[in-house]
Formats: sequence, structure tokens, C-alpha cells
Amino acid sequence: MGPPTVRIEPNETQGAGKAETILAAAKRMFLEHGFGAVSMDAIARAAGVSKATVYAHFAGKEELFGAVIGRECERYFADFSAGELDPEDVGASLTTLGCRFLDLLLSPDAIALHRLILGEVGRFPALGEVFWRAGPERNLGQIEAFMRTAAAAGTLRIDNPRLAAEQFVGLLRGETQLRYLLRLDSGTERAKIDTLTAAAVATFLSAFKG
Repeated sequence: MGPPTVRIEPNETQGAGKAETILAAAKRMFLEHGFGAVSMDAIARAAGVSKATVYAHFAGKEELFGAVIGRECERYFADFSAGELDPEDVGASLTTLGCRFLDLLLSPDAIALHRLILGEVGRFPALGEVFWRAGPERNLGQIEAFMRTAAAAGTLRIDNPRLAAEQFVGLLRGETQLRYLLRLDSGTERAKIDTLTAAAVATFLSAFKG
């Protein structure tokens, strides 16, 4: 017997298109049952659509999983562009990027999805690249774009914007994400995010400020 159907509440689907309904159902099913235990049939039932409708929007389960990850990233990064950040006020811009990144990274859904991918990638190796491109690579691209702009403006002394973006992310993440993954810490209070971001920005600027 397959996993039980998950009912999508009206307020989750009202006004959303069928793709949004499918994504909401898939996210809940993946988090509740894991990637391997969930079929496209089960997702279709949970979304209240036909299997053909699911495949009309997503070619397969891996693509659907990637879309779920991508949508989580959009929740935190969709309403601004790295090009809109001020390269002259590099401290404020890095703080904005850092806070948004940590808001996403430490959110309950992101932590749950990280746990899921770590548990499933051994059996489904292709999920690793799907997850990387839809999540971490996408976020790094936003940060790298700002690094390039700031380097061109002379406010950051950076020879390799991609490496600088990875180093900045490393400072933000520290051991905090691992503690969350291991259930040693929890909660995303604003003060905690602000403190972690301020420390990472200060350390980064001490090394790279122009």
C-alpha cells in the first residue's frame, strides 16, 4: 500500500494554479514520506489532479523535487535582485544577502528538506545534482553576482567572485546549520539571524573590503 493521501487545505490552493497545487502537495508528501516512498500517482491524488496533469507540468519526480526546492528559494530571494543592491554600501548589501540566506537555510522546511536529501541521495544519486542546482547553486549565483558588482565598483578586493561567494556562505553557515540538522538547536529568531549575519559580514569585510 502506498503512502496515505495528504489533504491540501483550501487556503493553500485558493487562487493558485495547478502547478502551485502540485508543488504544495509534493512538498508535503516528500517531507512526510521521503522521496523514494512517494509516487507521482500519490502526489496527483494529494493535489486533487490527474496523473496526466502532474506530468503535463513536471517531466518526472526528480524534476518535481527540484521545483519544490526552487520554490523554497524563491520565497526568500524572489522579491529582489542582486543587481538592486548598492555596491557602494557593501556592508548593508552583504547584510541583506546574509539575512535572507540564513532565513532560508535555517527555516524549518529547508532543514527538513536537507535532512531528506541527505537520507535519500545514497539511493537516488541524481537527486544530489537536482538539489544542488535548484538550491545551493541558485543562492550562490545571487551572492556571486553581487560580489562581481562590488569588485567592479572597487568596494571589495576580490579576484575570484565565485570563491568569495562560497567563503561568505561558509562564514554565514558556520556550524549552525549542522547543529540544526542534528536537532541540537532550533528556532530562527530575528536576533539570532542578525547576530550570525553581523559576525559573518564583519569577518568578510576585514579580509576583502576595498
